[in-house]
Amino acid sequence: MSEQIFISIIIVTWNSEDEIAECLSSIFDSSANVSFEIIIIDNNSSDKTIEVLEDFENKFPGKIKIILNKKNLGFTKGCNQGIRIASGKNILLLNPDTKITGNAIELLNIKLDADENTGAIAPQLINYDMTIQKSCRTFPGYFDMFCEMTMLSKIFPDSHLLSNWKMNYFSHDEERIVEQPMAAALMVKKKVMNEINNFDERYEMFFNDVDLCKKINAKGYKILFYPEAKIFHTKGVSIYKDRVRMIKIWNEDCLKYFKKYYYKNNFFLYNWLLISLKVTGFFRILHYKLTK
Repeated sequence: MSEQIFISIIIVTWNSEDEIAECLSSIFDSSANVSFEIIIIDNNSSDKTIEVLEDFENKFPGKIKIILNKKNLGFTKGCNQGIRIASGKNILLLNPDTKITGNAIELLNIKLDADENTGAIAPQLINYDMTIQKSCRTFPGYFDMFCEMTMLSKIFPDSHLLSNWKMNYFSHDEERIVEQPMAAALMVKKKVMNEINNFDERYEMFFNDVDLCKKINAKGYKILFYPEAKIFHTKGVSIYKDRVRMIKIWNEDCLKYFKKYYYKNNFFLYNWLLISLKVTGFFRILHYKLTK
C-alpha cells in the first residue's frame, strides 16, 4: 500500500540556487513526524537551481516531484501547476527563501485539521536576526492605497485607520483570525483550494495571495495566524533579482485586483488609482536606478 500523503509542499523557483538547498534541507530535517511530498515548479531558471533540485531528488527518491517550465510562467501559474497534481490533504505554499524551524509544518497541519471551519493557516515569519516580520494584512481598499502612497501608514503606524492594510499596529505574536497572511508560507486545505478553483491566473506575481484569501473568506472559512509555528523568511529575494520588472508587475497586479472587486462600484477611484500607480511607479523605478 502506498503512503498516504497528508501535506503537499508547493515551491516555485526562479534562479533560486542560493536559497533552495537550505529550504529543502530544513523541510527534511524538521518533518520526520509528518507524511509529505514536495512539488517544485521551476520557471526556466538560468542559474544552477535545476542542478540543486536534481541533487535533492536523487538524495530523497520519491519525495520530490519537479516540473521544469520552458519559460517563466510567473508565480501564480506555477503554484497552480503544483496544486493540480498535489496528493496531500493540505497544501503548504512555501517560498524558496524560507527555512523551517522546529516542527512548524506539523504544528500548522494539526491546528488546521482541528477545526473544519478553518480553511487556511499561516505561521509567524521571522527574520534571521530573530525579529518578527509583519506578514498579515487586511483586504485593501482605495483609502488604504491612499494612505500607503502618502506615507500616512508609516507616519502613523499604530493607527488602525491610517495603517489598516498592512496592520502595522498588530504585534504578530498572538494567535488571531486574519484576512490575509502572506503566501510566503501558507497552508490551505486541498478541499478549500478545490472549492475556490485555486489561484486566479490573471495575477502574475502579486495580489494572488490577497485574491486567494478573499475567495477563502467569501466561502465562509476562517484564516488563522498561528505564531506557535515559526518559519524564517528572507523577504523580497525574488523581487530584488529583477526590481524594475517587479515594480511594473506589482502595479499591474494591483490594478487587476481593484478592477475585479471594486471597479463597478467606483469608476472614478479606480482611475485615480491607475494614474497614481503610474506616477509613483515612475519615481520608484527612478529611485532604484539612481541608488543601486
